[in-house]
Amino acid sequence: MGEADRIISKERIAILGDLGASTFIPWIERHARKLGLKTSFSTIEAHRIEMEIEGPEALIDAMEMGCLLGPIDVWVDEILRSSNARSSISGLHT
Repeated sequence: MGEADRIISKERIAILGDLGASTFIPWIERHARKLGLKTSFSTIEAHRIEMEIEGPEALIDAMEMGCLLGPIDVWVDEILRSSNARSSISGLHT
């Protein structure tokens, strides 16, 4: 395991799109657990989900890619990320 794999990042993520499917939050939680990531949701709406995610940066990147690709019953338009959970991204609710 390399040095970068041991560094834990905490990021704030906003997922935007057609996210109204009831299966998406359980899907996110299940995949985050498989990757060993911790998640905490602050906003869950039909077109916006916001969460804090914690774990190795490479696995957070993998989670972002997973959310962009799937499940089939949602459509992700954009994912906004902030590397500091306390900082703000334009369009990210604080």
